[in-house]
Amino acid sequence: WGSPRRSSYGPNSPQVGSRGARTRVHILDTALDRFAGQGYQATSVEDIARAAGVSRATLYQYFEGKEQVFAELLDECGAALMRLIRRLGPLGPTAAGFDNLHWWLGEWAWVYDRYASMFVQWDVIDHAGRPFRPMVASFVDAYAGRIADRLAESGFDDPDRLELGLALLLVVHRVNLYRHTGFSPVEDRAVLDGLATVVQQVLFPATPSGVLTGLVGVPAPVSPPGPVRSYDPAPRTRHLGRRAAATVARLQEAGGVAFAELGYRHANLDAVAAQAGVARATLYKYFRDKGALLAVLSEEAAGGVVGAAARLDDLTGSGPPDPAALRSWLDDYVHFHTRYQGAFAVWFDDPDAAREIRVDAAAASTHLFAAAYRLTASVSRDYPFPCHVGAMVLLALLQRVPSGMAELFPEHPAGRVADAVALFVERGLLDRAGPGAGLSPRRGAEPPT
Repeated sequence: WGSPRRSSYGPNSPQVGSRGARTRVHILDTALDRFAGQGYQATSVEDIARAAGVSRATLYQYFEGKEQVFAELLDECGAALMRLIRRLGPLGPTAAGFDNLHWWLGEWAWVYDRYASMFVQWDVIDHAGRPFRPMVASFVDAYAGRIADRLAESGFDDPDRLELGLALLLVVHRVNLYRHTGFSPVEDRAVLDGLATVVQQVLFPATPSGVLTGLVGVPAPVSPPGPVRSYDPAPRTRHLGRRAAATVARLQEAGGVAFAELGYRHANLDAVAAQAGVARATLYKYFRDKGALLAVLSEEAAGGVVGAAARLDDLTGSGPPDPAALRSWLDDYVHFHTRYQGAFAVWFDDPDAAREIRVDAAAASTHLFAAAYRLTASVSRDYPFPCHVGAMVLLALLQRVPSGMAELFPEHPAGRVADAVALFVERGLLDRAGPGAGLSPRRGAEPPT
């Protein structure tokens, strides 16, 4: 049977030595490149060892396996971001405060570029029951807390600053993802300037326009995108009987729950059938496999996003939208996002999704981006503001904040999640300071479920 494999050397093991330490770092750097090129799931220990020019036995001297390599890169990435938040200087509605914020976001972008493959894979491996879930959740919780502490040190005593810190973390992460994947239609400097302006206005709505003008450059105009696909609003079950349509609706809802909680790759049809309260044979009567179920959910989700984008356009047809009407739209969208969260996760976190799923994602994103652009462009400002970046921020808010806040604050009702989104939109995108001097968002009534 051969001799048992000896224990791997840890990163601080005295047995490694300087040469071994260099080998260890080389393996980590190589793995980072492999994960970037192939993704975590498709990368094997053999791939990493071959690319690093070492044998499998040598790699196992330093790491127990691919999971440990990935975990150490996650830890390294998180530590880099933690160092940045510790070095962040005082914030405030002043030139110095805005400069500190701008520096932090710029350094964050540098860290993102260095560890882009880890950030891109973040949501792929962040699902219930997966080995990295506790590590990712712990980092998100800790980093949101650090941001909240920085807000407190800047004079904020609002009880919702932890929610604000989490929303800020999620938005910055997602906007950098857009920048990295080429979704951004403007250059990196304009993305950084626009993001800094939005965040400054969210945190300090009384910031003088001269402060914003002094640091932010004037972006070159870029034409907003147009719609790329239309969707039939009629339900797919319209040709079925009432009982069959109800069964399909239960299966789709169960599939959405399973894909959201377990991730599409790890969910199976047994779990979907059990969640829906039907036999496997009943499920296969309507869906040949989980890919067919995902395709239906994806098409419905895309149609819902396109419809939501059209309604947002209606609100901004003659200028900035009425606050109450916009808040109602945000409440509806958060509820809608919760229902189709599993399909949305595949759209943005699975690079190997089927072509029809990618088409749905592109169509929905383009429609919503165009509507978001027109929303931010409906406001007259006396400081430079790249509306394309404002649209990216709104997409980040809508695509990532509802699910991210539900993970960290599962007890929060949907209206509380919409509060955080509304604060970003009203202050950061529409230049409205809102009532009161604190950070508390306007509490809207809970919409009907």
